[in-house]
Amino acid sequence: KDMGLVKLSLKATILGGNIVGGLLFGIGWGLFGYCPGTAVGALGEGRWDVVWGIMGMLAGAGLYAEAFPLMKKTVLTWGDLGKITLPQVIGVNHWVVIAILWVIGIGMFWLFEKKNL
Repeated sequence: KDMGLVKLSLKATILGGNIVGGLLFGIGWGLFGYCPGTAVGALGEGRWDVVWGIMGMLAGAGLYAEAFPLMKKTVLTWGDLGKITLPQVIGVNHWVVIAILWVIGIGMFWLFEKKNL
């Protein structure tokens, strides 16, 4: 991005949609016991109990599509912060955030290796 080789395509940060969507996703994940990706993998392994959860995900996607026009006027307007990034929010150069996240990531890998995780 700094060299002008790529262009970021940011979506607006909308707190209402993130909070409501995150809560629904988390509750579904907690009740179901699988994330969407591992659910498909479990189906491939022959775990038939996962079929109910996948049907629930498909039903949820359909309900979302039907409710979207109403949500666009309500939930998806709550806390619209526009197209922002973490460096903009905390007021630092993006390389500072990248460096901090890199150190945290390497530290986590080191800790996992040390704990034999």
